[in-house]
Amino acid sequence: MKRPVLAAAAALFAVGALLTGCGSVHGSGGTSGDTAAGASKPAQQDASKTASEAQQKYQQQAEQASAEHDRAFPAVARSCAGRSTAVPTAAAPTASSGPQPENPKYAENHGYLTTTALSPLAQCRGDAHAARLAAELARQTPADPEQAKALLTRLGYPGATVARAGQGVHFSFFVPQVGPCLSGTLSDPPHIEVHGPYAEGGCETPRGGH
Repeated sequence: MKRPVLAAAAALFAVGALLTGCGSVHGSGGTSGDTAAGASKPAQQDASKTASEAQQKYQQQAEQASAEHDRAFPAVARSCAGRSTAVPTAAAPTASSGPQPENPKYAENHGYLTTTALSPLAQCRGDAHAARLAAELARQTPADPEQAKALLTRLGYPGATVARAGQGVHFSFFVPQVGPCLSGTLSDPPHIEVHGPYAEGGCETPRGGH
């Protein structure tokens, strides 16, 4: 379902660009100015209609994805029913007279490690999937990436990536249809993190920075 969501996002971006361009016609005289203003109204109305249609399409796709997830994972759906889909807004940074970091550009240089914020519903889903995975690992811990891949596929996460890591198996996957990301180590005891996709995309910790 990633492609439809990305397509909807691209449509919204295009609409935003169109809206930004509206009203940029200038006239040199009163009459031509009035004419330009009158001509811009239909364009603005068309842009508003396009934005509304794109938003409706995105909403329909999101609802369809949520329904498919809930059919595949009914226990998770029941435990998270009624949770809010609103994503909390990050607090704006404020000036501080306290001690400054040793490297003032640390946050800028490590921005690629930022993950998207989760709504209460996404957090609940992630926690429920993590608990589901942990319960399975309590019965059997995979000895190698092949066993880990088979276990995750059986649990409904065929898109998971796995790799040997120290005394366990590293894994990451995007919860089918809706997210969020789960990643960590399948070991005894397991280490499982719930988080949004990284700013650069995907659930794997990106390598980079400057």
